[in-house]
Amino acid sequence: MENNEKSENLDPGRLKAALDLYDNAPCGSISFQNDGLIYDINKTLCNWLGYEKEELINVRTLPSLFKIGGQIFFETHFFPLIKMQGFIKEVYFDILRKDKSILHGLINVREIPHENDQPSTYQATILDISDRWHYEAALLEAKRKAEADSKAKADFLATISHEIRTPLNSILGIGNLLHQTPLNKNQKEYARLLLHSSEHLLSLVNNLLDLSKIEAKKIALEHVPFNIHDLTTIINHTFSVRAKEKGIKMNVVFDNNVPHNLIGDPVKLKQVLTNLIGNAIKFTKEGSVSLKISLLEKNENEVCLQFLVTDTGIGIPEEKLEAIFQEFSQASYDVSVEFGGTGLGLTISKKLLELHNSTLSVTSKLKEGSTFSFSIWYSLSDSVVPKVDALPSPSKKHKFGKIKVLVVDDNPANIFIAEQYLDQWNIKYNSAESGAEALHILERKHFDLILLDLQMPKMSGYETAKKIRKLKQKNKSVIVAFSASTKGEVNKQLQEAGIDDHLPKPFQPKELYEILLKYKTPSKESSPKSAKTQQPSVNLRKMSKSKIKRPVSASFNLSRFEKMASNKPEYLKKFKLSSLDGVISYQKDFNKAVNKKDINLLSDLIHKSTMTLYYIQADRLSEYLKECRNLLQENPIDNSLLSTKVQDCNEEFDIIINGLKQE
Repeated sequence: MENNEKSENLDPGRLKAALDLYDNAPCGSISFQNDGLIYDINKTLCNWLGYEKEELINVRTLPSLFKIGGQIFFETHFFPLIKMQGFIKEVYFDILRKDKSILHGLINVREIPHENDQPSTYQATILDISDRWHYEAALLEAKRKAEADSKAKADFLATISHEIRTPLNSILGIGNLLHQTPLNKNQKEYARLLLHSSEHLLSLVNNLLDLSKIEAKKIALEHVPFNIHDLTTIINHTFSVRAKEKGIKMNVVFDNNVPHNLIGDPVKLKQVLTNLIGNAIKFTKEGSVSLKISLLEKNENEVCLQFLVTDTGIGIPEEKLEAIFQEFSQASYDVSVEFGGTGLGLTISKKLLELHNSTLSVTSKLKEGSTFSFSIWYSLSDSVVPKVDALPSPSKKHKFGKIKVLVVDDNPANIFIAEQYLDQWNIKYNSAESGAEALHILERKHFDLILLDLQMPKMSGYETAKKIRKLKQKNKSVIVAFSASTKGEVNKQLQEAGIDDHLPKPFQPKELYEILLKYKTPSKESSPKSAKTQQPSVNLRKMSKSKIKRPVSASFNLSRFEKMASNKPEYLKKFKLSSLDGVISYQKDFNKAVNKKDINLLSDLIHKSTMTLYYIQADRLSEYLKECRNLLQENPIDNSLLSTKVQDCNEEFDIIINGLKQE
């Protein structure tokens, strides 16, 4: 009543101006009743939709202007929420124009309460976001295309790198063999240049392959025991020679309070340090390059180590500090021309450290030098990791005993190179150019070690290995795969095929030599599975009573689920309950498999549990399950050790199940 009186007393000119402002506002306005019937609408919205007011007021309902999906959403979610809270903000609807085209609208609604128990009415403000919608759609399409292009680039880099590595194996192998033959002075220099160039090309190809794998998210961190002092000693030996050739000093400073035995990914740490130290030596003409490792923080089960790589080289201009971390970038064109390289080393190092939740930092002064630094958290290991010396030199004489080797490769050049090395080391061998030929030979002869190419036509190395394992008395042979793929890419397939180790192509003679030394006296009582990796490994028999020291909470972690849930407790609860049900089921299947000693059941369990254990970060349980599978593959099975490892698995299952119940 009071409002009506005010309206009646309002100056007619001002009233007309107010009505004009409402009718021609830059946004649409529409009022509707409890049943959705429109009783008012401004001219702006009518013009947008192509209607006259008379065609809508008291004729159409608001939901009738929406597409069928919008009508359902309005009835089931939108309108009930308005009634519950009295308003709703910024909800997107596709609104149909009179010509059936779409107006992309963003709607805000508020309830207008009435007195004297009259039903409420509702007023909606509509913004035309068609331009924004098309812009966002274009952005999403551009994002999709960029992601597709990135994947295509990663796939292309991986494919071309693999294709290059196969002939490069022949070039590198022949270069090594040629360099060892009697040559005159000029020929010796030609062989040295051939060898140096092929090694440089291999380094570039490896960088491209690493980058493609990182971008395709095919790289994951390992959690294995390693000795960091041994690792840095090997790095020091490797780079001291290169530094001495340039007339600079190579220093490694290892603080006394840094623990030696850790759990982490030594391969990726070595790769990062190799990139940083290699760069430092490359860009330093005089002075020194130093690696310093110090302890930043320590608690009962973990340590945070800081790594500093410092040089007295050419330095980096301040405005270029960010650019050096970009792919294929260097500080300047002149630097690229003078020093060479792809500019991928720092990019790869940065991305590998991001997997560790770490960052790579740099400080530098032009013509004075640079310091690159990062820090990584590692778990402490109670186990003493066997000392690993630098790779053995083939020039040293080792007795291989009566070891017999079968070389299987469809490429005659690769067979020729392997045969030349085996001849030099007085090792007996046979060769086969296909999986079928290898199986035919193995039916008549026994070999201690089989060098098996993975990419072969008709019958792949995986299929060949599976068939070898089914041959009577032949499944005790050590099978070492060699291929252009890295072990991390094919590790799962290697395990499923019963392949024990992996030698990436192209390989240096010392790498093949190390593999032969590793398996020169295969045990008749244990499977080759007991020595599975080329990295410093921990013998399961020694670790059975000495477990890795970790807190209970380290058995699993819900941070991945928390991120997926976007701070919505109801989603996180669903994730946890689903994981809990899965882990309970997996424990039952696990005990069923080990009680039956059924390796196929256990392999199926490991396969189906992979994603659940990945999301809850139950890395230790994943490793224990694989160790049990390895033990089941032994002939005869060590029941005592298997029992201990089964107990370890069940303890992990119980910790995770109880933890998920309490979370």
